[in-house]
Amino acid sequence: MREYIDKQLGVNDYCFGCGESNPIGAKLNFYKISENSIGADFTIPITYGGWGKIAHGGLQTVLLDEVCGWTMITLLEKTGLTVNVNINFLKPLYIEDSIEIVGEIQKVEGRDMFIQGYIKDSSGDICTKGLFTFREVKKERIEALADIKFSNYHEK
Repeated sequence: MREYIDKQLGVNDYCFGCGESNPIGAKLNFYKISENSIGADFTIPITYGGWGKIAHGGLQTVLLDEVCGWTMITLLEKTGLTVNVNINFLKPLYIEDSIEIVGEIQKVEGRDMFIQGYIKDSSGDICTKGLFTFREVKKERIEALADIKFSNYHEK
């Protein structure tokens, strides 16, 4: 049985990646895979298409960024912002396919957290990989930048 992650940080519920109130968002739900990785299942809607039946690369990147960000929040218990992304599109990922998106901690160096993300298609093949660098930013600074207030989140 999967251990799902509580997404309630006490901020608005309109995040494109995980917000349940965003009518065009992905509404991702995350589960713990191991001590250093989390995942999310998703079926790619036709509205996320690029060329023909291929899922848009920018939206694949957004899905990876979201899962990798939640990997940072839940497993490292840090808040931060994406400062670098390196994406490799290995094979086409198709709309209307059921996929698994995974984020896995690679290393932490000072304020920088390196998280590898990948998307597997319904056959289990890795179609997209990305290395994300997040820079730790204290929650108070994020609150000021984004004009939000975390009411249910406590950093390490």
